[in-house]
Amino acid sequence: MKFIHISDTHLIGDEYRSLYGIDPEFRLKKAFQSIDRWHKDASFIVITGDLSNDGSSSSYEKLKAIIRNSTLPVYLILGNHDIRDNFKRFFPQYASYKFVQYSQKTEDRVFLFLDSVVEHSPYGKLCEERLSWLKNQLDTYKKESIYIFMHHHPISCGLYEMDNVGNFKTKDRFWDLLKKHKNIKHISFGHIHRIMHSCRNNISLHSTRGTAFQVAFRTDCKEEYLTNEENPTYAIIDIDKNDNTRVHHHEFMNEDRIYAGEC
Repeated sequence: MKFIHISDTHLIGDEYRSLYGIDPEFRLKKAFQSIDRWHKDASFIVITGDLSNDGSSSSYEKLKAIIRNSTLPVYLILGNHDIRDNFKRFFPQYASYKFVQYSQKTEDRVFLFLDSVVEHSPYGKLCEERLSWLKNQLDTYKKESIYIFMHHHPISCGLYEMDNVGNFKTKDRFWDLLKKHKNIKHISFGHIHRIMHSCRNNISLHSTRGTAFQVAFRTDCKEEYLTNEENPTYAIIDIDKNDNTRVHHHEFMNEDRIYAGEC
């Protein structure tokens, strides 16, 4: 199985011309064009939050137009910049539950999509209701391999602003739930606009860069986080029959510059 992980698209409303000097809509279109060119064999695409930069209706309208042309199924979750009610107006398939939190099951795997958003706040958490939903899913699928998608990072990333202001406030309770289950294989997240890989409790984790702007890796900075001009990426996750997971990150903006060579 293979799936594609996109994050932090930060689409902007019609009243804005650019975001940090870039066009998020153009970059997201390029990402989908690249995926359609190289990864038609993937099972699905997931976008892990901050779909919009301002939560505006026009930004979600742009997102809907982009994914409408996708040849692959696209699963969406929300980030701290998103507005849940505005999002649901354009994606009513997510309106069956108060939160944008749901599961997808294949023959032997289960994918859980979490809603860690506290609206109008940079930090995230899972409230009692969302934690209860997660517990129920984990208790229900004890024999299947489980993969989790979320926006906020459930582990420290080393960036002061992210770990102290935009942090995941219920990570201790989250991990307490997970440690009771040995069938959780991998967690994919966004929010930090960085490529990061880690492992906790024998569960592998990764994040990928946003398709919009990136965050500079300045561990000495305790001010507002700094953006930089690193290229956007999406991640390609391959899972073999033994649930071994391999993650690649693809810089899609300059992929036409491919040359013949030898190993």
